[in-house]
Amino acid sequence: MRETRRTALKGLWGASALLPLMIHGQAGAQTAPAQPAGNPPKTWVDAKTGHRVVRISDEPGSLGMYFYRHVYTPENDLMVIKSPTGIQTVDLKTWGVKPLVTGPGNDLMFMARKSREAYYSVTDPGEGEAADRPKTIYAVHVDMKTVRRVARIPAGQISAMNADDTLLLGTVAYGAKPLQPKDKASVDKFGQAEYAALGPDGKPLNFAKAKGVRMLERWAARVPAELFTIDIATGERKVLYKTEEWIGHAQFSPTDPNLIRFCMEGPWHRVDRIKLINADGSNLRSVHQRTMNMEIWGHEFFSQDGKWLWYDLQTPRGQVFWVAGLELATGRRIWKRMEQNDWGVHFNVAPDGVTFASDGGDADMVAHAPDGKWISLLKADAIVDADLPSYDDRLISIETFKSTRLIDMSAHDYRLEPNLRFTPDGKWIIFCSNMHGVNHVYAVEVAKAA
Repeated sequence: MRETRRTALKGLWGASALLPLMIHGQAGAQTAPAQPAGNPPKTWVDAKTGHRVVRISDEPGSLGMYFYRHVYTPENDLMVIKSPTGIQTVDLKTWGVKPLVTGPGNDLMFMARKSREAYYSVTDPGEGEAADRPKTIYAVHVDMKTVRRVARIPAGQISAMNADDTLLLGTVAYGAKPLQPKDKASVDKFGQAEYAALGPDGKPLNFAKAKGVRMLERWAARVPAELFTIDIATGERKVLYKTEEWIGHAQFSPTDPNLIRFCMEGPWHRVDRIKLINADGSNLRSVHQRTMNMEIWGHEFFSQDGKWLWYDLQTPRGQVFWVAGLELATGRRIWKRMEQNDWGVHFNVAPDGVTFASDGGDADMVAHAPDGKWISLLKADAIVDADLPSYDDRLISIETFKSTRLIDMSAHDYRLEPNLRFTPDGKWIIFCSNMHGVNHVYAVEVAKAA
């Protein structure tokens, strides 16, 4: 495999290598779209879709969490977001925002599932990458604002906590180089990392292709990595899995405290992307089996009841698009087919388990959608001529998505991932956008405005 990776790097500038890579994170636009002038409105009805939109955040530069991280209190009354001044709570009835923890060095991670505590980390100052430095993990009560120290790790990151609030889940890579060397890295006006790489003609590549080059280099590096848990009560650190592959997207099931899913990062067409493992380190297994060259799958997420694992599937890359699902208890599979313009950087599912949403993408991304810059609602039907009584649950069931566009994202620069999620009642979709020139957190109503 090491020699294969070296060969891959040597052949990076082959014809296929110049196609945008499907990778963790996302590709971006070649040029930023024009931004509307003036202050962002607080609320409006989208002129093209008729759906109401609310700007939730007050501070420019505010962001939500990655699309599958848990952000709601157990009572579903509050949500947590990030802002330039720290961590904030959002009242889900009024959209009122209040400060919770102040200080830009407080890195919000997730909400607990059983308690009203938000978990965040503070990285020690020092030289080198933040991922290589020690971190202290804290929990803050969203009502009383009391803070307690939970754990400390020498390196890596904590990405999740299990369903009964007893274990933290983390990953670490020893000696991994940053995706972009500091002397070449920059930050764009939306606070997103920029990437620099030259093509075979010596000219700079656009964001999508430059990031693909850096991702391929990181995947080929082969550095020791670990998936680990920390027992919150005792502080015990347990290594579940060691590898020289690149581990990412580590997450606990929202309902099963002993089930973990994680991914093998890198170019999606080169990796066996999604893995499941038990919290004691047993029963490591793959979720999907490749059946063709350039078949890719990833950006995986659990249904909110924990019964299904869903993921973006393309057969092959950039040609045929699905949201694929695995029912964890039975092994039953459903693939939901979508049109090119309905593909999104990420997908998510509502509490009802059947309503999905896509956050769209620009023409540089893997779908190359000519009209894909929308947040859309997706609902699936069985194929028209399906003989449902004859179905064999050992085979894949096929459905087709019908989309409803909720908000026009034509002014959004997709270097910023929208990271959409449904509210606990399923009536709104939360997302991030720079459509008005700065990052803010927004909500769009699923029902059409009166």
